[in-house]
Amino acid sequence: MANLDEHYDVIVIGGGPNGLTATAYLAQAGAKVLMLERHHEGGGGLVTEEWSGFRFNTHAKLMLMMDVMPPYADLALESWGCRYIQPDVAASVLTRDGRAMTFYSDIDKTAASIARFSPSDAERYKEVMADWYTVVNEALIPATYSLPIPMLDMVVSYQQSEIGEMVNEMAEETFLETLDAAGFDNELVNTGLLHLGTMFGIDPEGGLGFLLPLLATRLLHASVIVSGTHQLAASISRAANASGARLERAAEVTKILTDGTKAVGVRLASGEEVRATKIITTTDPETTFLELVGAEVCDAASATLSDQARNWEWEATSLFGANFALSERPQITAAKFDPDADRALIKIMGVETVDELLAHINGAKAGRLGQAGVGMTLTDFDPMQAPVDLEPNSAVASWETLAPFEHEDGDWDDLQDKAAQQALDTWTEYAPNLANATVIRSYVNHPKHIAAKLPNMKRGSIKHGAYTPTQMLSNRPNADCSSYRTPIENLYVAGASVWPGGMVLLGGGYNAAGVVADDLGIDRWWDEPAYVTKARKKGLTG
Repeated sequence: MANLDEHYDVIVIGGGPNGLTATAYLAQAGAKVLMLERHHEGGGGLVTEEWSGFRFNTHAKLMLMMDVMPPYADLALESWGCRYIQPDVAASVLTRDGRAMTFYSDIDKTAASIARFSPSDAERYKEVMADWYTVVNEALIPATYSLPIPMLDMVVSYQQSEIGEMVNEMAEETFLETLDAAGFDNELVNTGLLHLGTMFGIDPEGGLGFLLPLLATRLLHASVIVSGTHQLAASISRAANASGARLERAAEVTKILTDGTKAVGVRLASGEEVRATKIITTTDPETTFLELVGAEVCDAASATLSDQARNWEWEATSLFGANFALSERPQITAAKFDPDADRALIKIMGVETVDELLAHINGAKAGRLGQAGVGMTLTDFDPMQAPVDLEPNSAVASWETLAPFEHEDGDWDDLQDKAAQQALDTWTEYAPNLANATVIRSYVNHPKHIAAKLPNMKRGSIKHGAYTPTQMLSNRPNADCSSYRTPIENLYVAGASVWPGGMVLLGGGYNAAGVVADDLGIDRWWDEPAYVTKARKKGLTG
């Protein structure tokens, strides 16, 4: 790389979604910003690979918050090349006898689908969703894009409103208890909603019940990035570059330099050292505090910091993904029962009851790869992700399912082809035309690959750490660092291991940028969303 300047206002370690977001906001605020990314390109989990014209989104595929996240408008990402599509048919639960229950972004349309199975649950769905959307839109989304309230303060503050009391109650529940409180009788309704809440690896028996409404409703409004998910990262990079930020790839940070307990700069793998007034890192707690800073400095700054990093809990499961370039798109049998099921973005296969879903989840925890999973044909929504000019009937189809980091049958590299064929065989049970389709290209992304490509996802932990009551809200990554400041003076955290977590929400980078701007004494050029201001007046956010 070309020689770096001696001093910056801000150094950002990591060019994933949150690192890029913090870089772009602070550069536009007038700060002199250097972003350092160890990989040859930025984006973290926003990976789009192309083979012979077929584009595979090998990690992140669905965006949960595109229509509400502040950076999309603040950074004018559409003008920098990022566009997204929100399918109106969000998900379908396919049954082995050729039927389907279809979930839409529209509550009434979903209720009509449910009514084919259970008229009483159809009416109940409207009532439950009215409550869930209120909680999500008025409390949980605003909390995503603001500082978390300390846990005890949050409980007290939330008691002042009906919405807050609902969140408090759910916070004490597991997903299963929150779902049970919804009162649905039909197994497909319960299975569909629980699958949406757990498909990214959250334990349905681990607490934090309020995350079930958040994930379920946001997946009902999930987005596909046109041309592939990497376009989101590329657009933020362009916005950052245009504001004067310096983005360096293939630049691995090996040490955060300190003067006593104050961060003063970084050392790169090349041996080069660069100084900065403020340093933001998006690395996981173990890497940040035990490797980059060092336990001795952490212990001098805080009696608990290094121990908290050592005790960081990784996720019990990871993800297995198989991406196929097919000579024809999958055509599900259930389309005869419900044509809209064939248009669903998320097709849930292999589970029809809550017990089956729990067995699938617990099997992954125990080291087994199950038959159930989610099929997505992204070219249904963005045909240009396949070379339609040369292969006019082709499609890119992706299979995703919970998986163990350590497979009970051996090494993932030896098992990946068998696992990919298993996924295709399961899909073929629901879409028989796949038996005669040609697999033109394929790419497998198993848990071992995830950890190798994205080192902060240790043990294939796609959210940089488990979502548990002791690792969420103002406990993420710990009480000392949940304000994005750390006990190490001038060092800030902003990755998926801080609130609001992973899954490409951009909240960590957005929130950290505001804190650092305040501490630098520079103006925030952006206005907070009206929904955050409204929530703050009700005591629902910090």
